[in-house]
Amino acid sequence: MKKISYALIAASVLLSTSANAEKLGFGVDQGFGVVAQFDNINAFVGNDGASADFIFNRGSFSSDVPFDWYVGAGAFVGWDDGIGVRMPFGIRMNFTPKWDAFFQIHPLLDFDDGKNSDTKFSVDASIGVRYEF
Repeated sequence: MKKISYALIAASVLLSTSANAEKLGFGVDQGFGVVAQFDNINAFVGNDGASADFIFNRGSFSSDVPFDWYVGAGAFVGWDDGIGVRMPFGIRMNFTPKWDAFFQIHPLLDFDDGKNSDTKFSVDASIGVRYEF
């Protein structure tokens, strides 16, 4: 019940601020959920947790490649356990004028990994689709 309450609260906050969002969609990051982009911030609320990343660098590969790249720094929280920091490295592609898709990998440090409460390093990934308002 605690997990569902956290998810509902986080989703309602994200959806209530979606009027200010540049992009809104769905994806897989901390489980399956809602993804939003506010200027340089990518936010996610899912069934396993929530995350937010500040994108501090963007670029493109060349005019022949349809992808852009980005690098950021962020944090995540899991509903059952886990809180930590991460650094996303991603690519983004506009496939229609108002839609884009993204894929990112993010090395992360999990500071509260379950019962042992130790620090754990791992690499995770995210994928999603967003609509631009």
